[in-house]
Amino acid sequence: MAAQGFDTAFLPIPVSLPRLGESLLEVAWEYGEPLHYEHFSLVMNRETKMAFYTAHNIDRENLISLARSRWKLDPRVDLAYQAGPDVYKNNVWDRGHMVRRAAITWGERAKASQANRDSFFYTNANLQHAKFNQDEWLELENWLLEEQELGDRLSVFTGPINSINDQPYRGTFIPSAFWKVIVFTRGGELQCRAFLMKQSEFWDDHDGRKTLNLESYQVSLSQISELTDLYFQAELYEANPMFYSPNNFTLSNDIDTPEMRPIESPTDIINTRGDYTDIIQALWDGDKNKFSVTRMKDGRWMNENADIRLYEQGFRNPRKQDLAKFALFDDVNTDKLMLSPTYEAFKRLLDNYNEMAHDGEQYSNQERIEIDNFLNTCFATTGSNGVTLMEEVYQYITASPEIGGLGFERKAHTDMPFSSTTFGSEACVDLSDMAAFQTTLRNIWFGLYTNYFDKAVIGASGFEHVFLGEIKREGSRYEVGGYHYWVKFFWDEQVAMSGQSNLNYLGSFYDGPEGQLNTDVATLSMRWRVGNKSALKEKGGFFVGISPECMLALGTLVTFESYRNDADALAFFDGESNRRAAINDWRYDLVIYRETRQDKSRGFHLRSFYPVLKSRDNHQPLLAPHSNAEVTLYQEGDVVIASALPNPQGSGDKNEWVSIRNETAGLVDVTGWKIRTKSGTTAIQEKTKLAPGRDHRIVVRAGGGGAALSNKGSYIELIDVEQTVISKVEYKSVSRRAEGQVLNFT
Repeated sequence: MAAQGFDTAFLPIPVSLPRLGESLLEVAWEYGEPLHYEHFSLVMNRETKMAFYTAHNIDRENLISLARSRWKLDPRVDLAYQAGPDVYKNNVWDRGHMVRRAAITWGERAKASQANRDSFFYTNANLQHAKFNQDEWLELENWLLEEQELGDRLSVFTGPINSINDQPYRGTFIPSAFWKVIVFTRGGELQCRAFLMKQSEFWDDHDGRKTLNLESYQVSLSQISELTDLYFQAELYEANPMFYSPNNFTLSNDIDTPEMRPIESPTDIINTRGDYTDIIQALWDGDKNKFSVTRMKDGRWMNENADIRLYEQGFRNPRKQDLAKFALFDDVNTDKLMLSPTYEAFKRLLDNYNEMAHDGEQYSNQERIEIDNFLNTCFATTGSNGVTLMEEVYQYITASPEIGGLGFERKAHTDMPFSSTTFGSEACVDLSDMAAFQTTLRNIWFGLYTNYFDKAVIGASGFEHVFLGEIKREGSRYEVGGYHYWVKFFWDEQVAMSGQSNLNYLGSFYDGPEGQLNTDVATLSMRWRVGNKSALKEKGGFFVGISPECMLALGTLVTFESYRNDADALAFFDGESNRRAAINDWRYDLVIYRETRQDKSRGFHLRSFYPVLKSRDNHQPLLAPHSNAEVTLYQEGDVVIASALPNPQGSGDKNEWVSIRNETAGLVDVTGWKIRTKSGTTAIQEKTKLAPGRDHRIVVRAGGGGAALSNKGSYIELIDVEQTVISKVEYKSVSRRAEGQVLNFT
């Protein structure tokens, strides 16, 4: 009878095999069809001649001890696509079992014996350094079989991490690291733990004489997916206790974020997450008045039915130029705006403030009524889970730190008085109940205080600065301060198009090119004219689509975290202002500034709040990603270095090239311009004028001083006829496996 392989129904909750990403399917044996053995399955990689991953079931209660078998090739796999005995002989590299034989010799003796023999197929082996295989990796596998809290039945996935730093060896590659994912149930719920261990230290220490203690990491499942292009069922990501967003619980338990934790012993393993770890994402998801957003790709809207069509234009900092011919908001569902009470209440506040920062604010009785109406509406609007966003924030603020809350007592905190007397001379941070919390929130956002950050500004308002924006004078020029809410920008664009005011969207730009893929945030440059004052904001941004109540909730939450940070620096990074967060798998710094009092201490009024998009991943990975060399942009001019091919298909460097792109709105004559690398220069000999947005490919060659592109990494400079460096980029070593891989710099 044929082996059934990995049993997806082995646990009370079914667990499926991982899915291969597109890059893996291209080199998978039999298009990723699993090979089944007794108690385990695996999927082969034709390129490395080893498995992408293995999956096995463990019944610890019925394990049997059996003698070792002999290694052998699997006749079902073409010999050209499995690493055999010649790869492992006469060296320090073990035939490391991906599925440990001692873990699958369970059940009836005949099946246990068959599983033992099956584990010795070369398809189940991978190149592991002897000291790695017999020391640190063995400790992890022993824990897997001995830890009582894991229960008797487990499903386990294991595999290599093949990075661009893998070492070519005897027709295959030595993996830079290995990973292991353990799945079990506890109390009827699915549990998942993921681990990663590097062996790349052995590249410079082949005998392991210096590498005595390799570090093991407990990691998130998303990090495994990022490094391998393997994707697990959604429930496993949720069942993993590692995460990105730090809060009191994660940092007080020494959980390094993002999503990795050094493990020296089983006591270091994290098994639970705090109740409020995902509080930022929970507020985002609970915003039922949020607008859906789409962007344009290849000239088409990705979601024709979205509430907002966000038309981002430009790819670099405009630096006072206008790189956007059209409005940022191509279309917005205005019916939805009019039907939402919080948006309507917000709109009534717009004419309560002066646009010029030096003009102090005062509230009339009617304006105070409008403020209270806005807050009442926000506090009464329930989220998608039936609880108001403000209630969620209040619960988080007052919850115990042991479960991830901030731990503020539900009382009037007289030691935290507000400097403003706008809403009472004795006002302080009061958390006695929800009514007191609403009053406190009114003081935080709407209290008119004197800010002593630079020069004294009387009548400053956090709400005005964040939601509406203001113009301030800096020397001889004017700048836009604040202006971090999308609806205000949309309404101002609408008025500007009618000729009644002047708001000019200059273009969008991000620190990395992938920022253009994010529709939750806009990072841009703008010019705003009020009267005869024209002010520039060179770089600003705001979340797109979130409701006023959600914006208020997020800003309030981060403000209270900054209060806690005054005494206990847990929730913040880089001093007082940045709170690391994750929303929809994108990483942000939520920047918060509070008032500066006359003695230069921080008061309790909010001064500014806005998001800064970092990337899909705001950490440096343990290993280089599997798909691309590391690239850096040093200088970006009107003509940019767009891409390069340093390692073309086949031998030699005859087909290496660098592509440049015109980012201006007019023709650029690049005749005689040069590409310069460490090897030399290559000039554009033919007469060449680049049209706006057009690319031009320059073939570079070694020899005779040509600008060859080294596979070991190099800088690339674009130089004009006056020998001025217009653009400069750099890339690090390109994998020998990555023939034909184009490096993108924009």
